[in-house]
Order: sequence, then C-alpha cells, then structure tokens
Amino acid sequence: MDATRYFAEIAERLAPANRPGFAALSVALLHELAEGRAVSREALASALRWPVERVTRALERATDTEYDDEGNIVGYGLTLRETPHALAIDGRRLYTWCALDTLIFPAVLGRTARVVSHCAATRAPIVLTVTPDGIDRAEPSDPVMSLVVPGPTIDLRHSFCCHVHFFASAFAADGWRSRHVGTEIASIQEASRLGRDLAVHLLQAATVRDASCG
Repeated sequence: MDATRYFAEIAERLAPANRPGFAALSVALLHELAEGRAVSREALASALRWPVERVTRALERATDTEYDDEGNIVGYGLTLRETPHALAIDGRRLYTWCALDTLIFPAVLGRTARVVSHCAATRAPIVLTVTPDGIDRAEPSDPVMSLVVPGPTIDLRHSFCCHVHFFASAFAADGWRSRHVGTEIASIQEASRLGRDLAVHLLQAATVRDASCG
C-alpha cells in the first residue's frame, strides 16, 4: 500500500468541498451536541445564524442524521446514543460513529477528550487521551485502526464509519483485515495525523459562506 496516496484519497473523499454546506452545519452541530443534549432545528439555526428553513433543507441532505422522537438531533458523527466508541468531554459521556471520529472531534471542538473503545478482534479495552493537537496517551501503547476509502454515497456512516475500528495491535488486526476486502490498517500515529488534517479542513471550510447550499 502506498500509505501517503491512500490517506490522501480518504481525505479527498471526506472533504467538505464534496458536500456543500456540510462544514458549517457539521461544526455547529458538533459544538451543540458536545453539550450533551439533543439539538432542535431552531437552536442549530440560531448557532449558524441561518433561517430554520435553510437548516431543514441542509439536514434533508444529511440522510444519516439521528433524531429523537420529538425530531431533535441526537447524532451526526458525534452522538448521544451508545456506540462502541465513547468520548468523554468535560465530564459528559458522548459517543462517535467510528474510531477515526474520536481523533477528529477533539481538534474541531478545541477540547481534550478521553476515549474508551475496544479492539474489534479481541475485545480488549483501548483507552486514549486525545487533545486538540493529537494523542497524548494510549493504552495499549501501539493500537492500530482499520480504514477504507469511502464509496460514492452521501451515507458516510455505512460506506465508511462501519468499517473503521480500533485494534489492540497490528497482529490483532491481521485476521480481521483478511476477511474485509478493501480495508487497510493504519498505525495510531498515521490515524492521528489523518484525523487532525480532516479537522483542519473542516474548520477552514466552515468559515466559507456558500450561498449555493441554502
């Protein structure tokens, strides 16, 4: 595998430029969800300074968004619903859709997070301290992550997130990878760099007002 090219292709497929309006909506929604409560369309519109109708149209294109019974948003990458990847921020227990999200969101939010997940092969616990600048601590010391190039779909949760897991070691990941064609294994350092790069691109794109997404 040409690692540099592979990571660049993943970053390109996930780039906010491929989904007009995604960046501003996503960053605002991440900050709202990080408070540990469901987010109404009205609250999101206020945070974005958008009309509610514009928020509604943008959310209609984000087909994997999670809602509660009242129609409030409870998940979009960062979620209030339990997943295998727990993310504790300022004492609030949250979750993410995939392992890579745990390395992206601390940088987007500008907050340190304690990540608790598990090895997808052995179920051994994996605990990380992730700062806005990268991984500060990892137990075990050399976990790895499975990655896949996202397919041509707006449903990133199923085309990407469902294939992105932590493993306690490269050895632990070998058997899993052999059964999942198209996946690759990245070191935690490589995954951390990819996560930070994606966070930077997301934050930069969120500052651009794209009138076409309204």
